[in-house]
Amino acid sequence: MNKKTRKTDRRTIYTKNVIKDALLKLMEKKQFDQITVAALCRQAEITRATFYIHYDNLTVVLNELLEDALQTTEHESSNLNSNMLKMLDFITSQRNLTTLEQYDTLLPICQRIANQPKYRVLFLDESLSAYIIKKIYVTERDKIVPLLINQCHLSRKEADKLYLFVIYGAYEVNKSMHWEKNKEWYQLQGSLIRFILGGLDALT
Repeated sequence: MNKKTRKTDRRTIYTKNVIKDALLKLMEKKQFDQITVAALCRQAEITRATFYIHYDNLTVVLNELLEDALQTTEHESSNLNSNMLKMLDFITSQRNLTTLEQYDTLLPICQRIANQPKYRVLFLDESLSAYIIKKIYVTERDKIVPLLINQCHLSRKEADKLYLFVIYGAYEVNKSMHWEKNKEWYQLQGSLIRFILGGLDALT
């Protein structure tokens, strides 16, 4: 790669980050479906031509932001493995908030999202809830469904539907708490996980 290409790549990355940050800023005041390309360009202080060099539409920007948020969350949980249910069972059996706080990168993704305040406006946007839940579902499905099949002796279809049930419920509960990690949030996560594990135990 020559020097000119490296410079162009840096400029492209910088501009795309400016655009994405501008969208997050606008979403502090408006829902995604109320934002226009023109408004985003004003916020980012770029021209429409510059925007369309990098993105076809606002949904593409949104998808990149969601990928950024979920990849960061995934990186934080890189130690997630086949013993996840045992680890979560250990965490919640302690009934100790400090223990849960120490191991919170092992929480299901709907709980781990709360680690990312930068992206919180995405997950609070009512107009995006169904869209984002589906993204999360697809992102985690191939990892969690086989785990449920093995741990609970379910068919693939049963495990998939169970995961869908859990992910939708966990997302809505966390959204109602504004994804803010505080004492009440940790207490609720412990209760939710104990409830889920109790149900999983009944299937094993």
